[in-house]
Amino acid sequence: MKLSPQHVWRSARLGGRYARLTANLLAGSLYIQGCFSLPRLSGIPNKTLNDLAPFRFWVDDLARSLNIHLSVYGQPMQTAGLFVSNHISWADTVLLNKLKQVSFVARHDLEHWPALGTFTQRMQTVYIDRSNKFQAYRSIPRLEEKLRAGRSVHFFPESTTSDGLAVRPFYPMFFEAAVRTQVPVQPVLIRYTDAQQRPLVEAAYINDDSFMDTMTRMLSVDKVYAHYHFLPELDARAMSRKELARETHRLITEALGQYLLS
Repeated sequence: MKLSPQHVWRSARLGGRYARLTANLLAGSLYIQGCFSLPRLSGIPNKTLNDLAPFRFWVDDLARSLNIHLSVYGQPMQTAGLFVSNHISWADTVLLNKLKQVSFVARHDLEHWPALGTFTQRMQTVYIDRSNKFQAYRSIPRLEEKLRAGRSVHFFPESTTSDGLAVRPFYPMFFEAAVRTQVPVQPVLIRYTDAQQRPLVEAAYINDDSFMDTMTRMLSVDKVYAHYHFLPELDARAMSRKELARETHRLITEALGQYLLS
């Protein structure tokens, strides 16, 4: 069967993008390993990876290698606090780290994923088995410890991913860390679109998708446009964990609705 020029071009473009991404991941893995293998030279014992300019450059290039153009609206809070957002893709963690140095709360199996597992481990991620409520609750002191140490934490209160067309209910458990430490909470709306601002579900990691399924879809489209909206922060000193869950969910849902209706 004769292939059309368009098919040949799309295949070549996808192959080129995979090659670029592979080179980026290899270079980043070697750099990160080198930082921790030679701590005196890298200075990593007294710093985090985000303090190192080569690492920040690598994360910027990783976003480009994933075929993502990032737009930011509003400002991340400058003080240490709790960030919460809707959750669409595994790429969310890469882009959030590009914008703000945070520790993540992530599903326990992410630690063993190729590439992304190493990335999240070095970001001091707290891995949680959400299927066990008792174990999840016992993780709250670990979040408190990071917040009290002046480090921001991000978690996805939906506890799962979606296609980005709606916001799932928020679970209030981990908001307790903000209540106990009295740090501010900032909701963040995440959207993925095409160039015409239409929702782009290709970026979603949902249902039975594998890591490679989502990656191939993202690399196959012309461009993935990621939009991160930092909404007004909330004062955890005046709210309970359930109130924080309700209010952050309301703010993110209303912000998303404005774009879906436009």
